[in-house]
Amino acid sequence: MFLNKNRIIRFLEDNRGLVVVLFCLPASFLFDLCFRIQNAIRRRFCSAPHKHEERVDAICNQVKKRNKLPSFLKKPLCTSRPNWLSLSTTFFQKNKCDKISIPLYDILHLDEQRMVVKVEPMVSVGDMVSYLVPRGYTLAVTLEIGDATCGGLALAVGMTTYSHKVGLYQEAVESFDIVLSDGSLIHVTRNNEHKDLFYCLPWSHGTLGFLVALELKIIPVKPYVHMRYIPVKGQKAYCDKLRKLSGALDKEALMPDYLEATVYSREEAVIMVGNFADVKSTNDKKLINHVARWYKPWFYKHVENFLHLGEGEEFIPLGDYLLRHNRSIFWVVESMIPFGNHPVFRYFLGWLCPPKPAFLKFSTTPGIRAMTFTKQVFQDIVLPMTVLEKSIDVAESLFDTYPVLIYPCRIYNHGEHMGQLRPPRPDQMCPNGNYGMFYDLGVYGVPGKVKRRERYDAVEAMRAMEKFIRDSGGYSFLYADIFMTSEEFNEMFDLTLYNQCREKYKAEDAFPHLYEKVRPEVDVFAIGKAHAN
Repeated sequence: MFLNKNRIIRFLEDNRGLVVVLFCLPASFLFDLCFRIQNAIRRRFCSAPHKHEERVDAICNQVKKRNKLPSFLKKPLCTSRPNWLSLSTTFFQKNKCDKISIPLYDILHLDEQRMVVKVEPMVSVGDMVSYLVPRGYTLAVTLEIGDATCGGLALAVGMTTYSHKVGLYQEAVESFDIVLSDGSLIHVTRNNEHKDLFYCLPWSHGTLGFLVALELKIIPVKPYVHMRYIPVKGQKAYCDKLRKLSGALDKEALMPDYLEATVYSREEAVIMVGNFADVKSTNDKKLINHVARWYKPWFYKHVENFLHLGEGEEFIPLGDYLLRHNRSIFWVVESMIPFGNHPVFRYFLGWLCPPKPAFLKFSTTPGIRAMTFTKQVFQDIVLPMTVLEKSIDVAESLFDTYPVLIYPCRIYNHGEHMGQLRPPRPDQMCPNGNYGMFYDLGVYGVPGKVKRRERYDAVEAMRAMEKFIRDSGGYSFLYADIFMTSEEFNEMFDLTLYNQCREKYKAEDAFPHLYEKVRPEVDVFAIGKAHAN
């Protein structure tokens, strides 16, 4: 019986692409279709920005009603949003909490004078792209995954290819409207009496209060992005070029609007330099590439061609550019559907991609949950530019998987108001600037040892990476599994102001602590050990 089970598992592993295409993609499509219909009904019949205050009052009343319960019946607070709707790899145990419904999905107001847009927290990145781009704007920090929500990013973290100019997602937030544990509503800005909370809400993952609205900075844009693809040979060469282009070495440097790199091997990378553009001439129109259409090559595969073709350029419609990695979820879909970028598959079935993250989480079994970290790696890591070369070497030695993503990003020195982050170290600061240049190191895929069916200890590899991150003055994105003890977590993040805010705003006995909220719900050490043998 055990032998037959192993054979079935091995067959499913060897034919994962076929299983995904025959079962997962159609089910995901139907799953997504139901959500699209539900959202269309909500927008058509339930959307009511003018009723925002009424909805917020209802949320306040939910919290106040819960507070009237006897102490022995009270449990920690959280939202009622199902785990499978979040982009986190973990499954926080909401069944152990008092759940508050936050049905807030509306775009509330576009203020073109202040250059901000006010939204409710459940508005998605895809919604914002559809709303803002036709009006000549986009969010200052726009994540590439359309299902991510504005509120989720604001209370966690996000960065994109514009972040070398503006910083992390939190720098693009002008204000938060927060419902506290006592049911009161407060308006939080960087300049009012709640500025301590303003700097602690990012990276807090909903452990300080309920977000019911936020204002986000927008930037003026043009219809297209003029993209230059610059293939670079040699690790030092592409790292030096990224430092120069990003403004890491000179705050007065002329920086492109968008900047990123995809590293295809230790010694090969393609740097992408993008600038807003109009397309008017006949010759320029010939260079337009709608990279987000279902039959087009996955974006990172398209980019890889320039390693062989040499430097190139094209014009990408802004909406396509902002969601360029959506179809292949960067390069994660390749591990699920190895033949997914084949022209025949793209043309006939590409419209089914990507499998919806919500469906993948909804259908997760304990066995699949274990595989999410024992047989693959999915990590975003914030590191200072000073360790760029070393981080690629470390990632290769621990995970042996390519491509690797690099997004340069400013982290500003806000002095005592850094929230959970620490001020950049002196050697990490841009000369004469008020920021240090960091970057997102995105490592996604199946580790080389797993592909070769060699022994791979995921816990050992991730703990080694986390130690490197702490030693370098970097940070792990907390949507992914972490393997740190609480002491190690406190070493990576500065929780001094966070803990003060938990006490001041009475979150201590009402909301889970940050470490408890983001740590894996399963015993990663036991599961990792079992799968490493």
